[in-house]
Amino acid sequence: MSTVDWLPAGFSVQRIDTNDTRLSVAVGGSGPVLVLLHGWPQTSRAWARVMPDLAQNHTVGVPDLRGTGNSDRPKGGYAKTNQADDIRGILTALNLTGLVAVAGHDIGSMVAFAFSPSALPTPAPPPRRPWPLTRTTCRARSP
Repeated sequence: MSTVDWLPAGFSVQRIDTNDTRLSVAVGGSGPVLVLLHGWPQTSRAWARVMPDLAQNHTVGVPDLRGTGNSDRPKGGYAKTNQADDIRGILTALNLTGLVAVAGHDIGSMVAFAFSPSALPTPAPPPRRPWPLTRTTCRARSP
């Protein structure tokens, strides 16, 4: 059953095909991107009360994670890293670029954690020292 009677003013729901599934995501507001990820056994509705205030200064994306709400229930792909790829696919489909803030609780925080490392550039390794490190031995003197 697909109903959006809970949706705050200024938000719309889109169904996005990504990462071998179809996900439902509520989107509203304008400004820097903020993704809100719900916990278990909840849906995007969990964020309904805070969405209007956050949308005053952010473009807010609130997906139903795979297997919940109006998102499809694929047989597999529930690993948190795979669900993080779902979020990347949603952002790409919505053409939301730049830095992305992600807030999650419960299962949503695990997906947010999986999303975070690959969302940031990999730091360069520290430079090598131009000189070799040598090992020295200190011996105590006997009386």
